[in-house]
Amino acid sequence: MRFSTRAEAALRRNGGRITAARRALIRTIERSPRPLRPHELRALLASEGVRMDRVSVYRTLAALLDLGLVHRVIGSRAVRPCRENELRCHHAIVCSGCGSAREFHSGALERALSEVRRATRYQVQDHVLELRGICERCRR
Repeated sequence: MRFSTRAEAALRRNGGRITAARRALIRTIERSPRPLRPHELRALLASEGVRMDRVSVYRTLAALLDLGLVHRVIGSRAVRPCRENELRCHHAIVCSGCGSAREFHSGALERALSEVRRATRYQVQDHVLELRGICERCRR
């Protein structure tokens, strides 16, 4: 299922209205190959003739974050959509050159994190891992 379909359904289930501007914002997030900051989202919307005030952009992003549909890039206000089969996003690699981001899963990493939980005797509630590097396209 597409991100926009999941996002609209989740917002409706939680009492949110799906206005034309909100739909456009969701689709802009979906189409972007890289995480976008709120001001970038607003500028892209404006370039498409969609008016959305800053508060509405932040409220919509907050709702999407709360629902686990987008993930904030560490050290940034930029967001990227979460994959459908993940309840919450945990692992990503972000290109320091162009800002593109990909989620990934690693069984070996999950096993290592389980070992950390056992060794520290912590009841881990959540975790986020973000790697930085240079993507193949930027290396060319």
